[in-house]
Amino acid sequence: MAVALVVSVVFLIRADQDTRNAAYGYLALVLWVGIAAGIPVLLALAIPAARMRRRVREQGR
Repeated sequence: MAVALVVSVVFLIRADQDTRNAAYGYLALVLWVGIAAGIPVLLALAIPAARMRRRVREQGR
């Protein structure tokens, strides 16, 4: 996600430099949509995993 964010900023900079590179701006928007869609998925995976890890550690004691 961090790489996608950095790449999208680079795409915006390139799109802003020259009007012939306007497609880079659209690519940046696509990356932002991907980031926005990926955050709930990662949260849905990370929260149950953290709970399971906590339960496994408590069982070992």
